[in-house]
Amino acid sequence: MFRAVLDTCVLIPSMQRNFLLQLATEGAYSPLWGSGIITELDYVLERIDLKKGRDPEESAKHRQHLLEQMTRYFPGSTIEAPKKREYPYDINDLDDGHVVHAAIIGKADVIVTSDQRAGMETSLVLAEASVDVLSAHEFAANTVDAHPDAGFRAVLAISKRLKNPPRSPVELLELLEVKCAMSEVAEILAPRFVD
Repeated sequence: MFRAVLDTCVLIPSMQRNFLLQLATEGAYSPLWGSGIITELDYVLERIDLKKGRDPEESAKHRQHLLEQMTRYFPGSTIEAPKKREYPYDINDLDDGHVVHAAIIGKADVIVTSDQRAGMETSLVLAEASVDVLSAHEFAANTVDAHPDAGFRAVLAISKRLKNPPRSPVELLELLEVKCAMSEVAEILAPRFVD
């Protein structure tokens, strides 16, 4: 099955994270992340919650629940790749070596990231390992194009979960288009939700 490393930056917007992970739940691909990505995800979400004035205890519970869900629903997805600057990869930002390491060790087909400054697109190591680098919207469009039934089921599943406020599948596609730049996903899937 197609394997994709999801970088921290694509796991942060909750709507985007929910859609990408639901696509994986529907069998469209296998998600991967390094232990360093999980560490980053936890502290970045903590920082966001702090800025928004959320209760630190509630924030910690929410983050713990999210990380437990990711581990529970995607066993084997976490690659031992701690965040450190000692990885010998040819990228611009040594702080992102752990992402490349997770892709190499996890035998990933793609790294999904919005981090342009890291220089992963020009990495010879990634090219030699046949690892592509795509943005979240490119990856989502390619995945939904290849697996439209999984995309349809993903939108339905998320729509059923959303309660505050509730969102119809069409409203959810509009949000993905506006908030996550997933216009191609909306274009592919919207006709399937027309009554």
